[in-house]
Amino acid sequence: MAQFPQPRLVTSTSLPSQICLPDIPAYTGKVFALKHNPHHLPAAHEAYESFDTYGIHTGSKRQRFFDYDFGLMSALCFADADFPHLRTAIELVLWLFSFDDMIDRGALNNIQRMKNAVDVTMKVLRDPSTPPPKFKVAAVLQSCFHRMRQDGGDGTLRRFIDATDQYTQRSLEQQVNKSTERIPTYTLELNLPDEVANNPVVIELGIAGSDILNWANDIYSFPVEFARGDVHNFVSVAMEHMDLGVEDAIAYVDQRIRDRVDEYVATKNKLPKFGPGLDEQAARYIQGIEYFVQGFIDWSFITPRYFGDEAKKVKETGVVKLVAPIALDAPLHVEA
Repeated sequence: MAQFPQPRLVTSTSLPSQICLPDIPAYTGKVFALKHNPHHLPAAHEAYESFDTYGIHTGSKRQRFFDYDFGLMSALCFADADFPHLRTAIELVLWLFSFDDMIDRGALNNIQRMKNAVDVTMKVLRDPSTPPPKFKVAAVLQSCFHRMRQDGGDGTLRRFIDATDQYTQRSLEQQVNKSTERIPTYTLELNLPDEVANNPVVIELGIAGSDILNWANDIYSFPVEFARGDVHNFVSVAMEHMDLGVEDAIAYVDQRIRDRVDEYVATKNKLPKFGPGLDEQAARYIQGIEYFVQGFIDWSFITPRYFGDEAKKVKETGVVKLVAPIALDAPLHVEA
């Protein structure tokens, strides 16, 4: 079976022992609000308890995954969700990062395995009668989507399936988009009509918010991803295609984020009026985008996922020590 090759950038680049991060929260925080969902702890308890029954992570890997505190991330990103919707959102986030880690850490580092994983994942969304798959990560998604079907509007469900399809296809192409941009619509119990959801300004706000979040994440995750040999990251792309050193590449991505924030503000000022009721829904949806962006950025300096035990110190100093190469996980056999 065809394996993904070791990138030339990884084998030919010599990195410094540490790098300096730009202060992204300082300028995004002027545009995007931060709020903590009061249902955080009880919703996280139920979500983790349910997720744990699938046995996806065991031993030290389970503890490491749980220590990342995706419950807190969800409470910051879905700040206005009620208890049941936050609980489902947390499980969706656990699904997303479990799937993403299988790609990043090598368990799906094989074209056929990746294709099988994508096929099984999309089948559980498109066919409600599909029995629970043996591929445990897809079984988690299936359980979440069953709950979403009970109270999610048709438009919300359709757009969630489309977004998941785009994510898995990009993953198959090793162009992973880590965004969960369609979850906020569900957590806010919004059933945005197509005239709002498909409005060019609303679409652009969603894309801009996703870009800001993903590009910031690319800076934060670069040290760990590069150590794994993963160059599907904006910093690595800038290094390769613009012939930049790592700190110049980070500065370039930071400037792109700053420009995107300015574009977001300019676009938001062009938001049209949709009429009574719809204006309020559009405003809540856009507020959800903003909570998601700032919540994720702030969580990045709380979780050990990116900077280990030095996350607090990294936030204070902006200095990150680069890590030694990381061994990948054993390949995973994917069954429907």
